[in-house]
Amino acid sequence: MSTAPNPSKLAAYADLFERLLDGTVLLDVESNLILEANSACERVLGQVAEKIIGKSLLSWVEPASQDDFAKALRVAMRRYHPRTFDTKFVVPAPDGQGKCTTIYVEVTACPLRLSDGSDVLQVICHDVSFKRLAEAKMQQLLSDLKAANERLEIISTVDEMTGLHNFRYFKSELQKEHLRAVRFKMPYSIVFCDVDHFKKYNDRNGHPAGDQLLREFAAVLKTCCRSSDQPARYGGEEFAVICPGSNAEGARILAERIRASVEAKAFAFGEHQPLGKMTVSIGVASYPEAAATPEDVLKHADEAVYASKEAGRNRVTLYGAGLPQKKTA
Repeated sequence: MSTAPNPSKLAAYADLFERLLDGTVLLDVESNLILEANSACERVLGQVAEKIIGKSLLSWVEPASQDDFAKALRVAMRRYHPRTFDTKFVVPAPDGQGKCTTIYVEVTACPLRLSDGSDVLQVICHDVSFKRLAEAKMQQLLSDLKAANERLEIISTVDEMTGLHNFRYFKSELQKEHLRAVRFKMPYSIVFCDVDHFKKYNDRNGHPAGDQLLREFAAVLKTCCRSSDQPARYGGEEFAVICPGSNAEGARILAERIRASVEAKAFAFGEHQPLGKMTVSIGVASYPEAAATPEDVLKHADEAVYASKEAGRNRVTLYGAGLPQKKTA
């Protein structure tokens, strides 16, 4: 173990050493025992300088980090420039009786050559607890903000009742799908669904029953669709599905699967409906077969739904020549 440096050897350094605002110690390079400590150590290490001298600096380091801390000091001693690293100190209460406090410390260590040619390790301990806690709080706030934005995105794009995407999302995705279809010269289709005699169902059975019916229909719709299809609640009892890459015939197959699944399902109070069961009327229109713009594809799918209803409901109609014109008020 090295002997403590003579005060005369530190004369030129002593004034600066004592005036440093951060706790600063001089360590024996072999044992890590504290040879000198400035008055600022009282604030950082929780004890007056006189009680710190002769103790190992590692005794303040949290146990899990002591080996890494000692290794960092050895590396710092072999370098010609300061080494900076973070650690945690466990600081005792000022009266020695209370609970210890854990603080975050930024440590800067470098070798210091004394006038007699011997070396010590100068270690500056900067308390960064406030900074680290502020950073952690900021990260938590950013995480909370991200989660809130994700919830807001869900609220703004998902229909609360059915769990399907809403009209706003549907319109946005339709525009995107049209641009992809134009770019890659691919078709897409819209399957437009309207629950038959829904107003009669609501009037007879009440709105809670009507809401449950829509939820169950949405579940059937999701089950029938491919993973690439995008079903959405268009509004009221109307639902629409964007079918990427599907021409009219491919979309018709999906539409028929939806129609048949609804017809086969035993919805509550379905036997009281005009057709003796719950049914759905569906229209199908495709790009580029039926129209050149997404607005016209959607419009033609709606016209095909009207044709299904005019023909007796519970059927699928592809948009094409000879469809009856939708009546206007």
